[in-house]
Formats: sequence, C-alpha cells, structure tokens
Amino acid sequence: MKGFEIDEKGDVVIRSDKIQMVDNNELLRQKIQTVLSTNINEWFLNKKEGINFNNILGKKKSDDIIRNEIMEGLRQVDSSLVLEKFNCDFNEKKRKLSISFEAKTGNGDNIEVNIAY
Repeated sequence: MKGFEIDEKGDVVIRSDKIQMVDNNELLRQKIQTVLSTNINEWFLNKKEGINFNNILGKKKSDDIIRNEIMEGLRQVDSSLVLEKFNCDFNEKKRKLSISFEAKTGNGDNIEVNIAY
C-alpha cells in the first residue's frame, strides 16, 4: 500500500510538481504519527481515532500513564505493534512534552517515532 508523504506539519510533500509517495514502514510511521497527534473526538470523520491528550498533558503525569496512552494509539494503527523502547521528557520551562519510542512490527521491523506536544 502507498500513501502521500507528509511533512512534520502534516502537509503533503510536493517536489518538482509531483506529490511524493511513501510505503511500507515509512507509511506506517506516518500513520502512527498522525494518530498520536490527534486528540480523541477531534476528527469529525472518526471520533474514536486518536489518544486522550488529558492523559499525557498537564501537571504530574507519570511515564506509565503516558506510555499506556501511546500503546493505545499504536493499537489503533496496528495491533501487532509492540513498544520496545520508550522515553518521554517534559521541559517545564517551555511546557513541552517530547516522546520518542521504537516499536516492533509484526514482521520484526523497527519503527522509530519522535513526537512533541
């Protein structure tokens, strides 16, 4: 399966007047990124897609709660994904949460994802 390549802002990538395409693990990574960047009930075409930002943003959120919410998002994309490595860092001064993780696909490939809230 193929899909449009999207940049970090969620815009379709166009080079030399052609829409760029991705497939395989890059398409899977983009799907993960999109689901994790969507607050549940936010997208009118699918109110169930996304994660609950209330569980990851705000004061005193534990790494376990954040990790569980990320795993919930991964299950929406592909139930065979397994969270291998996980790191979250909250910058109190900038009030930014950065999450990076590695997930293993059903066929054994690793997908690396970095996301900031």
